[in-house]
Amino acid sequence: MASSGETWSLTEHLLATEEHLYKSATQHPFLLAGAEGRLPKDILSRWLANDRLYIHSYIRAAGQLLASIDLPKQVPGSQEAFETRLADWLIEALVAVRKEERFFLDVADRYGLGIEPAVPLPPASADAQDAAPHGREVPGLVQYESIFSSVGRLPGSSSTTTTTTTAAAAATAAAAATSQPAILPWLEGALTFWGTERCYLDAWSWARNKAEERRSSGEQAGKEDADGGALRKEFIPNWSSPEFAHFVDKLARLIDEAVAKVLEEKEGDAREQTKQEILGRVEGKWQTLLEAEKQFWPDL
Repeated sequence: MASSGETWSLTEHLLATEEHLYKSATQHPFLLAGAEGRLPKDILSRWLANDRLYIHSYIRAAGQLLASIDLPKQVPGSQEAFETRLADWLIEALVAVRKEERFFLDVADRYGLGIEPAVPLPPASADAQDAAPHGREVPGLVQYESIFSSVGRLPGSSSTTTTTTTAAAAATAAAAATSQPAILPWLEGALTFWGTERCYLDAWSWARNKAEERRSSGEQAGKEDADGGALRKEFIPNWSSPEFAHFVDKLARLIDEAVAKVLEEKEGDAREQTKQEILGRVEGKWQTLLEAEKQFWPDL
């Protein structure tokens, strides 16, 4: 347990767990190929088509979480309340992803990329249906659609996307069996948005660093990127910018401050029990999100 002079960070705790899986999710061969100019247009087009559909699920999930937030009824302190700050962040996110989808369409048009999702043929049998791919959808998109569909549900409600990774889940089951209101009922949803954005930021920042290493070594000189430069010139700078990093960090600070406030109100065993309850709610979801992120990048 942290000492009285330290503040425990939930987001930093999650980043320190599943380190191997996090690395796989943010340092994928797809990203390296893009950074080195080796990514063919057809593979980039397939990924963009999936990322555009991911945006649509993201928008729906943001609406679900906004609808679930209980905004303060009293005026004093309402603008500083965690729920108000979360609503502000989600509204900012909705504006940003709509701008991003327009950015996709513009870049695709200028670089000759096809991002229209293919319509799958109907399978011949039930067995074939189970095994058939979802058109051009990568597995990670299907997983994210499931993750996003659960955003806004009350803690303890059924979900097919969560697995248990620690004994702390026992505390969650005990809490769900009582009539006490959930602690920070929006927490899982907020962490879902922070987690996917943080993975995105770290993935493209890693790709940017690899591209800079290649350029500084002179390997890029005289060579044309296989995708025409769409990733190196357009997408990588956009998704590794200081503005994007600030946007992601703002949600992390909100989450950590809210959790810290809850824990500060507890003492001794009650504090540790509350901490374990929170971990039991989110650690399995964090693993599931990283698995989806890893599977989102197309195989080369």
